Amino acid sequence: MSHMYANYGYNNVCDSYHIKMLVEAIVKSGTSVPMARSKVMPIEPFRELFTSWPQNAQLGIAELRLKAISLMALVLMLRPSDIAPKAVRFKADGSFSDFVFSTDHIVFGDKEATVTLHGVKNDMTRTGFSVIFQGTSDIKLSPVQALKDYLLRTEDVRAGNKPVFLSLLPPHRAINAGTVASIFNKAIKLAGLEGRGFSAKSFRPTGATAAIDMQCDPDIAMRQGRWKTRSVFYEHYVHSKPPPALAHDILELHA
Repeated sequence: MSHMYANYGYNNVCDSYHIKMLVEAIVKSGTSVPMARSKVMPIEPFRELFTSWPQNAQLGIAELRLKAISLMALVLMLRPSDIAPKAVRFKADGSFSDFVFSTDHIVFGDKEATVTLHGVKNDMTRTGFSVIFQGTSDIKLSPVQALKDYLLRTEDVRAGNKPVFLSLLPPHRAINAGTVASIFNKAIKLAGLEGRGFSAKSFRPTGATAAIDMQCDPDIAMRQGRWKTRSVFYEHYVHSKPPPALAHDILELHA
């Protein structure tokens, strides 16, 4: 393919970093090595962290951004790349443009918000995934309120394609997936969970497992987390433990 692009005088998309990543992903998809399961975190330390913080209006931009991202990550079962897409649009001339998680992709309701995630994993048709999340009775734990307050506080420096989450320094561009992962890891550290095997990848299975443990309909949990198959959802992301009384119920109640 490289020779074809050269012969026609086009930019060689085969030299693109994104194409190379695609090839690497295709190769990895054929491996027989099973995918490692990320550990599920306790959620209580995050509750304690954010309820101990001042109200959103008293937080710095960095802290408010971390809070909004972390709470959204738990309830929407996010990967870093879900809100900082790595996907790109390739054009006929060989150039490409980035997918950006924009404020145009958020609609606030009375007590909820709907976000549409574009250019994310499993979005094969590139139509995006629309998901809804609600606020909470405790305003300090509300992902809707944290997101709304963050957007209002950063409105004056948001320009161009209006990215949701911005870098802290001018020109305040959209943050990338690596920065989101760093924010996840900082939240883990602030919650006192550092050094226990948790990582940025732990937010997704933590949200999934919590949903199932709370008796959420699995189909609803899968739609919320954008899983395509039940087998992947249960085998790799739901790490529920049996109820403490299960042995008692099996061995004694049915005696």
